[in-house]
Amino acid sequence: MRQQAIYEVKVEPFLQVEPGREAAAEITYFSNLKKAVDTIRVVLEANGWPVPVNYSAVYRQLPEKGFYTQVFVAENVRYFRLTISRRVMNPALSSLGIEEMPRRKRGI
Repeated sequence: MRQQAIYEVKVEPFLQVEPGREAAAEITYFSNLKKAVDTIRVVLEANGWPVPVNYSAVYRQLPEKGFYTQVFVAENVRYFRLTISRRVMNPALSSLGIEEMPRRKRGI
């Protein structure tokens, strides 16, 4: 089975929607890192946020740290954290330490 890398984009809000209830993280998956970064840039610009995310920064940090993260702050209030990480689909299957079943030899 062929392994394929996908990219997980997670947006974790810091502010609570209702007191005592935490807002859920929004997770989206992309098969192409460039498309993921382009989508993030478009959504940030459309909503009036500054766009500190660029492809080369994400591309460099993924192999080094395993993820890219950016916290978005406005007027000294942290609003949300953006995290991009690489995931592997169809990981290699292990044998779980189980060996092949012994077979009885024929003809004896």
